[in-house]
Amino acid sequence: MFDGFPKSKFNIVTSEGVLRGTTEAIATGKEIIVPDQNVIIQPGDEMRRTLPNGTDETFDVIDPVFMQETFGIPGHFQVKVRKKGMFPHGTGGNYTISVTGPNSRVNIGSTDQSTNINIDQSVISKVRQAITAQVEDNAERAALLSALADMESAGDKSALSAAYQRFISSAANHMSVIAPFLPALGQMFGG
Repeated sequence: MFDGFPKSKFNIVTSEGVLRGTTEAIATGKEIIVPDQNVIIQPGDEMRRTLPNGTDETFDVIDPVFMQETFGIPGHFQVKVRKKGMFPHGTGGNYTISVTGPNSRVNIGSTDQSTNINIDQSVISKVRQAITAQVEDNAERAALLSALADMESAGDKSALSAAYQRFISSAANHMSVIAPFLPALGQMFGG
């Protein structure tokens, strides 16, 4: 029955980004007819076919319904789909990317232009404790703690560098307090 229809090779990709299987099917617009009765298709999967131009035409599986053989029509799946889009082969769609840890990032089809800003909170905490314990003048202590907080909250490299310079200038009269921390601070903020 289905032999006379043009078929395309479809990859079935799970919502977790795993290739579930490959099958031949007939695309009809909002539905894909899958003659293979043994294929596994779940709602949330993608059906992807590579077009002659090399791009993947991608469909979201909405409702895969198995139709029993009846009136000489063999059993098959009628898969209701929604077109997701056209992607370069092997990209886009149901691909899961997990990142963790400091300075994690993902670049897909782009060049990484970011800068790592990694602030060691244990060093900052120790500097804060030393300033609080050893700087007796309330105004100077407040100025140093404020400058330290500015370094912590600086969002980019130039703001970090400027905040670090302000902190060092504020600490000129208290070098004996912050001297033990200067190598670590310089590495985090001055570089």
